[in-house]
Amino acid sequence: MEAYQGSRDYIALCFSPENRQTAEEIYDRLAAEKLRIWTSRRGCRPDKESDAARLSGCCTALILISAEWLGNAKYTAQLRKAAEAERQIVLLFLDDTDLSTHEELNLLLSRSTRMLDYNAENAAECMDELLSLMCIQDCRMNDGEEPDTKKIGLLGILS
Repeated sequence: MEAYQGSRDYIALCFSPENRQTAEEIYDRLAAEKLRIWTSRRGCRPDKESDAARLSGCCTALILISAEWLGNAKYTAQLRKAAEAERQIVLLFLDDTDLSTHEELNLLLSRSTRMLDYNAENAAECMDELLSLMCIQDCRMNDGEEPDTKKIGLLGILS
């Protein structure tokens, strides 16, 4: 994965590290569509100043929701930070995690642009639905635009 470094409209791809493989698959599909995508090796840690700044500066926060994500306050902070920054938010549910039972996060659900279910067995259909959203399309590179990215380091040095 490569992380977008520019200032044009971009997607902040947020996830828990346990869901990194699925995040990489989603990233690859989005990148193939010439979308500007920022992410970090950790999936975005809003407690880290550089991650918080990139999340606050995005056009759309695409947050991968799972039991692992819900189980760690470092990752649920992704939704809080995106809502505080008044970013467009797309929640992509990787499993049957229910945020409505989590009082604090439930209050933020109304700020979400869209809530979609992701099924790896039906990934193409899920991605078509995701790509149809205007807040995702707003992050498409212009014809001839060179991506302003950096490779995410394996050891986290560049993440």
